[in-house]
Amino acid sequence: MNANKIHEFWNEQASLAERAGSQDLLAKEIEVQAIKRHIRNGARVCEFGCGNGVTAIALATEYDVRIDGFDFAAAMVEAAEQAATARGLSERLTFAVANVLDEPELDGEYDTIYTERMLINLPDWPAQERAIRYLAGHLRPGGRLLLCENSMQGLERLNSLRLLVGLLAIKPPWHNCYLDDTEIVALQVPELSLIQVEPFSATYYFLSRVINAKLADDAGVPPAYDAPINRLALQLPPFSDCAQGKLWVFERKVLSNVGDD
Repeated sequence: MNANKIHEFWNEQASLAERAGSQDLLAKEIEVQAIKRHIRNGARVCEFGCGNGVTAIALATEYDVRIDGFDFAAAMVEAAEQAATARGLSERLTFAVANVLDEPELDGEYDTIYTERMLINLPDWPAQERAIRYLAGHLRPGGRLLLCENSMQGLERLNSLRLLVGLLAIKPPWHNCYLDDTEIVALQVPELSLIQVEPFSATYYFLSRVINAKLADDAGVPPAYDAPINRLALQLPPFSDCAQGKLWVFERKVLSNVGDD
């Protein structure tokens, strides 16, 4: 992948408001809900790949948290700052231009660090692993790293269902490198433990990319992101593992002092 082209792409996306990160607003809503389940009042939070601040603003609106957001696209950061100010949240939300691969210095440790489809914009697994290790180093003991990202295997399972009903396979966008579940599970970071993997989007992607897509194909019309059947996923728990979007939850270990006097 061309890093300059990806950077240019995201700067251009900044003007699209809530659709800057995805045209699929229901998928975005389900992502935000998955992250919210791990946020607590009083937490100090960091988001890398904050985009135009949509998720950070949603969290700060519902929870009493302070969030530092970082993005490598200056236009995204400017849009995030303007949005936070417009909502009266600028005292609890700060945004800055930073590239995770530059491993910038951060001010202290965080209770929670999350990414939301940021890692998949890095060129390959070595870059993604490097970013994860960097983020892990800025968690307080007991803090959590939430990786809300797209799964290669989840997409493969989704495509296997699409093929069964005569639909074409979905290909990842040109600027994305989806995470390999096996590499995430096998990742060895001394201070981190993988405590949970949530296939939170499975029901949504089954309903939207298989059922709704097939009904639309049979009717000869494009599938609509906001179709009523897609909205059912907001009321249902995830099932199966055809989850293009997954949440990997890591926790930084609390080192014991056993043996110390």
